[in-house]
Amino acid sequence: MLPSGRRAFLHHLRGKYHLLAAAAFLSLVLAAASALGLPFLVGRILPAALDPTAAGRPVLEFPAWLGWEPLRIPPGSEVTLAVAFLPLVFLVRGLAQWGSGTLINLTGLRVIESVRAEVFARIQRLPVRFFSRMPTGDLLQRLSGDVQSVRIVLVDIANDLLVQPFTLLFALGAILLTALSQPEGWRFLACLAVIPVSVLLVRKLGKAVSLRLWAAYGGMSRLGSMAIENLQSPREVRAYNLEEREIARYGAEGAATVRQFSRGVRYEKALSPLLELVAALGIAFAVWVGADVGLRLDDLLLILTALYMGYDPIKKLGRVSQQVRVAKVGLDRIQEVLDAPDDVPEPASPVPLGRAKGALRLEDVGFAYGEEPVLRGIRLDIPAGQSVALVGPSGSGKSTLINLIPRFFDPMEGVVRLDGHDLRTLASAEIRSNLALVSQEPVLFNDTIRENIRLGRLGASDAEVDEAARLAGALDFIRALPAGMDTRVGERGSALSGGQRQRVAIARAFLRDAPVLLLDEATSALDTDSERAIQGALRDLMRGRTTLIVAHRFSTIRDVDRVVVLEGGRIVADGPRADVYAGNALFRRLWDQQAAG
Repeated sequence: MLPSGRRAFLHHLRGKYHLLAAAAFLSLVLAAASALGLPFLVGRILPAALDPTAAGRPVLEFPAWLGWEPLRIPPGSEVTLAVAFLPLVFLVRGLAQWGSGTLINLTGLRVIESVRAEVFARIQRLPVRFFSRMPTGDLLQRLSGDVQSVRIVLVDIANDLLVQPFTLLFALGAILLTALSQPEGWRFLACLAVIPVSVLLVRKLGKAVSLRLWAAYGGMSRLGSMAIENLQSPREVRAYNLEEREIARYGAEGAATVRQFSRGVRYEKALSPLLELVAALGIAFAVWVGADVGLRLDDLLLILTALYMGYDPIKKLGRVSQQVRVAKVGLDRIQEVLDAPDDVPEPASPVPLGRAKGALRLEDVGFAYGEEPVLRGIRLDIPAGQSVALVGPSGSGKSTLINLIPRFFDPMEGVVRLDGHDLRTLASAEIRSNLALVSQEPVLFNDTIRENIRLGRLGASDAEVDEAARLAGALDFIRALPAGMDTRVGERGSALSGGQRQRVAIARAFLRDAPVLLLDEATSALDTDSERAIQGALRDLMRGRTTLIVAHRFSTIRDVDRVVVLEGGRIVADGPRADVYAGNALFRRLWDQQAAG
């Protein structure tokens, strides 16, 4: 009953089959109590207790061709049986419904957690390029709201697929047994024509709902992305008086999403009234046929009650089909993440690396994000321990080049080597264990300063964390804080200043103690005083390490061994800073402009 291609989610039920088996047994008990207990209570037990003319009539009759004797209530015990039977039926139904519902929901919670964990784990392993294609709000929607779709398909629908077919079969059994015990009872079975009509209604409306809900889910994702974008830019929104623009933009997208959902809801909610109308026509036909063939009132009450009990499963099974279509939208969106192509695949048999020396080589490397190349024919040989500054105008390919080293991307042409090994033959985790990265905007997690530094090397002792902070020149400001190392930095480090965040990031790199250091505009977001204070820590960090520095502010590259100038994705100059200054007009102009400033 799963939609095509969704059976991959069934593995999330592993370890939970005992819960579903117990729920299935209780669902069977619930179906029997509902579809057999209630019709015989209404059509046989109560009439025998309340109508003297019905006393002594059989409680259960069988078709004559079977030759079985009918079952009768012992004379004088009709009222006692009715008094006992009524609460007993509802007690059994209540206990079975409670047990089944509890077990199904427990299974559902565990399934949600399993799917959410799988999607989150998949996101962690996807390459960096994936996040440029998928907005953050869209990913959050898939990780939270869409995950509920799996619970609907695997659990809620599974419950209905267990309870409702059994209820329908038991109800049909009661109808068949009663109708076929009458001479012309077969005519009564024409009422069951309501079932195929209901199925056609469900299929027709389900297709219409799916189309509209797919568009609505896309609107929800766009709303999430807009909200995140706005919440991350409060200063810019207010500085440029964009409040009304943002309100209007968010309101327009929200209204469009509501329109899409409302169209789907109109079709979805039309299903139940239409099924009820079809059922009412079937019951009216049943009354007419019953009167025509001469059924007794108690027979008619039993059959009508069984028809009603059979109508409810039809309606719920119709809703199951609808739920499958609704859930399919969310399942498709989750599957899109799980099936996202990995354009930076792990090697089948990675070459062991260990601790690298740090020699880097780029051989005829080319790269493009779209059709326009960003890097063209890059040839660069960096011996272990050398510091290299990558400079050039914006868009020249500096950050792209540095992103190839941790294998965030693979080159589309050429080879990137570490200690002579093609990066594509090495395990990504082993490559990155030999790298330390300090970015323009260091990311700190909402945890303590100590734990944010410890991310450089998980398992490091407190003494090692303290020493890394000292080397980064961060220990003094950390000790001045009320909670010291145990100070929580807030979301993205919002409780610290820009210079303090950068020092924590540098301390993290010291703790990493990696042979290759990547500085991606590490001081460009700082004021002059903060930059000057951090320069000493950066010089200490670079000592003895292969270092690549992407720099717009040339104050960070005064002491580098070598300057590489990029323009239009190509290397146009390479050598010691003084030689490049003398021989390259672009670098000389950029340097002089900053010196004049």
